[in-house]
Amino acid sequence: MPDIRIGGIRLHYDIHGDGPETIVFVHGLMLASESWEAQVAHFSARYRVVTFDLRGQGRSDKVRAGLDLDNLAVDAVELMRTLNLAPCHLVGFSMGTFVAMRVAARRPELIRTLTLIGPSAEAEEPANLPRYRLLIALVTLFGPAPFTGPLMKILFGDTFLADRTRRAEADRWRGYLRRLPRSLARAAAASAARRGIEPELARIRAPTLIVSGEEDRPISPTRARAVHAAIAGSRFVAVPATGHAVMIEQAARFNALLEDWLTVGRD
Repeated sequence: MPDIRIGGIRLHYDIHGDGPETIVFVHGLMLASESWEAQVAHFSARYRVVTFDLRGQGRSDKVRAGLDLDNLAVDAVELMRTLNLAPCHLVGFSMGTFVAMRVAARRPELIRTLTLIGPSAEAEEPANLPRYRLLIALVTLFGPAPFTGPLMKILFGDTFLADRTRRAEADRWRGYLRRLPRSLARAAAASAARRGIEPELARIRAPTLIVSGEEDRPISPTRARAVHAAIAGSRFVAVPATGHAVMIEQAARFNALLEDWLTVGRD
């Protein structure tokens, strides 16, 4: 389980497989590198697969400052440069898409293809801010454990949560959320305070796949489609009966979509 120091901050990363091409996965808020387990298992036989924990989350340093999206994008660039990962296939989920879009727009030479799960290039919707601020304040005081119900509904769709055949899987992620530290609130606050980057999307030149669950609560398919409209030549895929964490809820479907998309980067 290696670590690397970037800008004085210790970041945890893992490398799986040793293929001729590299996929770098950028996780979202709450779910760190573990959220890519199904993708690591599927792709590491043919690709070099890299996961890492954003500063302030997972097994990386729980810093109090520098958690804004611009700093996280710089971390990702430096990770790619230091570990010689570029040009790579870059895959982001939720908060990870905020990072990935910044990297793809500002350092296009590093990116072979771009895949975005549940993306938004906008600032947080004003209607969401009061309840997010309340939840952040409560997590700061009491930790995430008392609020795992609302957090599960942010990450997963109604279909998944109601499926009795997947109850053990849902319970596993519920337990994961319950164990998250209070420091998560700082990363959540930085994400909620993000600025929009809509004008930068025109600078993204990598072939871009955008995937959105039709039951996504925090980032609606409408907002994801706006990203699609702004990135020339991008492809949009809506996944029915699925919430925000498409790569977990519909792992096989997502892996097949990504498998096909990675071939675009060879054309």
